[in-house]
Amino acid sequence: MAGILVIIIVAAGVYYKMVYATPNAKAVRQLTRGKNEEQKKVIEYFTRQGCLVKTMSDAEYLDLITKKRDSLNLRDKAISRIGLDEDEIKEISPIRLEGPVFKNAYSKKMDNGKFTSSRYQVTWIFFSKTQVHLYTYTFDMDEDKKQESTEEYFYQDVTSFTTSNMTETAKYMDGQVEKTREVETSKFKMVVPGDQMLVAMDGDVQSAEESIQGMKSMLREKKSQQ
Repeated sequence: MAGILVIIIVAAGVYYKMVYATPNAKAVRQLTRGKNEEQKKVIEYFTRQGCLVKTMSDAEYLDLITKKRDSLNLRDKAISRIGLDEDEIKEISPIRLEGPVFKNAYSKKMDNGKFTSSRYQVTWIFFSKTQVHLYTYTFDMDEDKKQESTEEYFYQDVTSFTTSNMTETAKYMDGQVEKTREVETSKFKMVVPGDQMLVAMDGDVQSAEESIQGMKSMLREKKSQQ
C-alpha cells in the first residue's frame, strides 16, 4: 500500500512539473491575469503547450466565435448605425462577410491546416438606390476590445469590388516567448478613387465569392444607367 502511495505521489509531482510548472505555463498564467473565464480559455487555446496539456478543441473555439457574433445582433446594429430602414436597402440582398483578423492578434494553425486568430471581423454590406453602405465590427476573443466603423459611397465613385490575398503579422507563443509570423488571409476589397476598403472574408470563401460576383453585376448595371 505504501508503495502505491509513493507511486501516486511521484506521478502527481511529475504531472505538476510537466503541466503547471513549465516556463510556458508560467507565461500563460501571466497572460490570463485579470481575464474572465472565457477569455482565459481562449488565451490558453492559443498559447498553452505541452504533451499533457488539454485546452478547448478547434470546434469549441469556432463555436465560441459564432455564439459571440450572433449575440451582437450586428445586422440590426448596422442598419441603426447607417441610418436606413429596410425599405431603403432592397436593391440586392444585404451581404455578410466575415473571418479572422491576424494583425497583432494571436494565431493558431488548426487541425484542418487553416489558421484562426483571437480577433474576428464581421462586415455587413447594404445597397440603396444610389449608394453602397459598409458596416464593419471587429472584436477580440481574449480581451474586452472592439472596433466598429461605417462607410458609404455613391456607385459612380466605386471603381471595383474584388478579392485580395495578403499576409498579416500575427502573434504566437513559442514556449514562454511570444513571437510573430506571417499568415496569409483573404480580403474583400472595394476600390474608390484615392482609397480602398479591405475587410476579412475568410469565413466562408465560396459563399463570399458568390456574393462578390453579385455585387459586380449590380455595380455594372448601376454604372450603365448613369
